[in-house]
Amino acid sequence: MRLKEWEATIQKIVDECNQEPKIAGRVLMEWRAKLEKEPNLLQPFQIDEIVREVRSRLSNASR
Repeated sequence: MRLKEWEATIQKIVDECNQEPKIAGRVLMEWRAKLEKEPNLLQPFQIDEIVREVRSRLSNASR
């Protein structure tokens, strides 16, 4: 999987988490559920990869 293909989605998740930092965990869980369903139908390891990238960007932004 190429994260570059998911850049728009990753940025959208990061933006939502930044808007509501207190519920960032809930935002990530909601996005996990969205990505598991059609039309995406991503495998769990692919979703994990996207979530890791989001968390990485969030932690870099908080520094």
